[in-house]
Amino acid sequence: MIDIARSPLIASFAALLLGLAGCGDDGGGTTEASPGTTDEATSSGTEVGSSAPTSGSPEATTTSETGNEGPTSTSEDVGTTTAATTTSGTDSTGGDEPALSPGCGQPPLHPAGGVQVEIDAGPAGDGMRGFFLSLPADYDPDQPHRLVLGYPGTNWTGEMIQPYLALEDEAEGDAIFVYPDPLWRDFPGWGVLGGWVLGPNAAPADGEQDLVFTTAILDYMAEHYCIDETRVFATGHSWGGDMAMVVSCFLGDRFRASVPVAANRPYWFAEQGGVTSCAGATAVWTMFGVADDHFTDQDYPGQFGDECRDFWLAESECAGVEQFVDLELGAAMECVEYTGCSRPTRYCLYDESFGHQRPDYFPAEAMAFFRSF
Repeated sequence: MIDIARSPLIASFAALLLGLAGCGDDGGGTTEASPGTTDEATSSGTEVGSSAPTSGSPEATTTSETGNEGPTSTSEDVGTTTAATTTSGTDSTGGDEPALSPGCGQPPLHPAGGVQVEIDAGPAGDGMRGFFLSLPADYDPDQPHRLVLGYPGTNWTGEMIQPYLALEDEAEGDAIFVYPDPLWRDFPGWGVLGGWVLGPNAAPADGEQDLVFTTAILDYMAEHYCIDETRVFATGHSWGGDMAMVVSCFLGDRFRASVPVAANRPYWFAEQGGVTSCAGATAVWTMFGVADDHFTDQDYPGQFGDECRDFWLAESECAGVEQFVDLELGAAMECVEYTGCSRPTRYCLYDESFGHQRPDYFPAEAMAFFRSF
């Protein structure tokens, strides 16, 4: 739980978030009718939700001349710790006994590989909802599996985001993957878009329905498949990165770790009188591009990523933004893990060549991170 008065870092971030309340009303951003096509628009405030990938390749480039400033672009006094002081996922939270779900021992309802599934999320979850389910080829109903949810960005479906995230290229047969489908909604000021409602504070993308939908997915998978309920993970890109970050907090008692990629600024965590306190203790690895060309209203390159990082540093009670070790991904200090935290907390401010797209190391490193728990 966040104590706003505990440190200047937390207090200043709380003040920043309070200033964000309602900033989503300005709309704008990138939307996609189909993969590989974009309709660019800019915004004077918070970008609309976030967009889906603007191409099928992570090699999309940007014309920005900003160099790779590393994950601590707001601080000059960084990189003062050694690897011996880091809090790793394996050391801090891994190794506990699996919690077998009720579905263990039951024959699978669906064939291996990808299949579209529809479930009833109830009135609070907007009724019948869909997700793309991918079981390993050798699924064993007597062995507990990790469960990984991957959320798509604007106007994309679960089946569309699966190959883009490419998580299954790094799978080892011990994980089940679920890619939820957003609904097309009329977001005031933004228009009709396929996107996520992000909890009670995210106007005009506010609402509880997709949190309820996510809970329904977790319950369905636990009932019908052999899941280790202590090893459930989330990721997503752009507006899907927003949703991965939101479930890490509001449903933090259900998710062990998450890797949100290219998410918006954390306006969904600002609330009347302070900052949201999260359930549970999800380990979060934030990834954001130093030259993200979707979020055009940042005050400096990487600002929105830094704001997300600062929220999780406070939530995880880390020693501070200057206390970290280099994960040795990309350029020096491009990806770091912070020390003195209550749970693993990482940040990549990745290279300008990727723009708003995921970095090339994302699939392998995200899956390695999940397997460390």
